[in-house]
Amino acid sequence: MSILPIGHLAFTKADINVLVEAGNTLVDDRLAGSCVPVEIDNGEVVVAILDQDDEYLLCAFGKDHGWYCAYDSEWSVIARSQFIQDVMDVLPGVAANDRRSAANAA
Repeated sequence: MSILPIGHLAFTKADINVLVEAGNTLVDDRLAGSCVPVEIDNGEVVVAILDQDDEYLLCAFGKDHGWYCAYDSEWSVIARSQFIQDVMDVLPGVAANDRRSAANAA
């Protein structure tokens, strides 16, 4: 049995705005370089959070069959939920997991 969430299969403009606003708090706190919506190869939109130099992906948010997903820098799913807030809960740990920054600090 498969359970599909009720709602849109892809991001809405409101979804993108909520995620960009939340990601911009990391930018404002200087924990990330930028937070931008990006159209990927298959035409879908993800919201990407980049490191302070805007070179490396820290985290991305997307939708998969109607479920909100958060992905790490290697595109592995780190959170999946019917609710956008549940995947946004990964944001506090995103900058802490920036391996490049951690390596440079040592």
